[in-house]
Amino acid sequence: MIEKLLSDLVSFKTVNPPGENYSEISSYLRDLLKEIGFTVEIIEIDDEYVNRNYIYYPRNKGYKRYIVLAKNDKEPLVHFNAHYDVVPPEEGWLTYPFKLKIVDDYAYGRGTSDMKGGIVSMYLTLSKAKVPVEISLVPDEESGGIGTKYLIEKRKVSPKYVIIGEPSFPNIFIGHYGIIRGFIKVKGKQAHASIGGDNAFLKASKFALEIEKVYGGYIKRKNKRISLNLGGYTINSSDNDGIVPGEFTFSFYRSISPEEEEVEEEVKKFINDIGRQLNIDFEFSIKSNVPGYKIDEKSELVKIAEECVKRAISINPAKLVSQIRYDAVFFMTQVINIGPGEEAHNPNEKVNIKNVRKVSEIYDCILNALK
Repeated sequence: MIEKLLSDLVSFKTVNPPGENYSEISSYLRDLLKEIGFTVEIIEIDDEYVNRNYIYYPRNKGYKRYIVLAKNDKEPLVHFNAHYDVVPPEEGWLTYPFKLKIVDDYAYGRGTSDMKGGIVSMYLTLSKAKVPVEISLVPDEESGGIGTKYLIEKRKVSPKYVIIGEPSFPNIFIGHYGIIRGFIKVKGKQAHASIGGDNAFLKASKFALEIEKVYGGYIKRKNKRISLNLGGYTINSSDNDGIVPGEFTFSFYRSISPEEEEVEEEVKKFINDIGRQLNIDFEFSIKSNVPGYKIDEKSELVKIAEECVKRAISINPAKLVSQIRYDAVFFMTQVINIGPGEEAHNPNEKVNIKNVRKVSEIYDCILNALK
């Protein structure tokens, strides 16, 4: 069953951006959950909300967003949360990313680890759950958590306990870093390439290098686990090598530790100061600011999860704060994360099939302890 479910889920090319095949996978998940007796609702996120919150806007245009919300009781005790979108496969794959390939107990394919393998673990548990339980399967976690954010803000979902299945095996995430994301648009003057103009790309390159040196150095002295990534996403106004680009936009990405406050003002000050010192004409816009999160490691849910991991695999799991953001911060309750994957966003992404089953056993144990 694990191989069949994983194969089906991986075959849906739910690549984000822009947000492909969300309708198709939502219908599949709806039918899957109905088969085990769950009441299922598909929630369409309104376009205005997506446009306002989607960091890659307007690439979402023409692609609808759907949340699959299912439960087996009116008042669920535990809420499972997972996202079905995946990052683009990019280069370096030895197999086709959207066709599952199994080699030596490992299943290869985009999303196997992050986090369609987690969805399979959850499904195995839900199919035999004896306690009131609910699951949300959401889009756009890979672009700031729009699906879960909408669910909490608009549908007021408020369970007592939440379990998320991002790749962490065999450890338990008790929190995560947040992310502040934005764009820096540098302005020059467009001209014919044979004549020359004011090249916005070159100015942007100089700007990015200075930001990395000055601000990157500052945050590393502050906390070595904080990351700064510039230019992962770019927009070139010319899109032609015969034109000197008059504008060039590059992305800004900076992680936020759970202890940090007022990061947005710090970021704005550094970017604006550096830009002025370089005498660069630019615009800086922040598109998303999601703070970090951490649960008390002595909380009831953490203690139960720790004991269940010990029973299932006979090891003491580490209780970690993940450097990778996930959707825990949106839930105003006790949230833990444990999922069968071990890595995310890599070419040749894989998950150990045995761990998919083991994580389901851990989920079973947690539910039995909480009922």
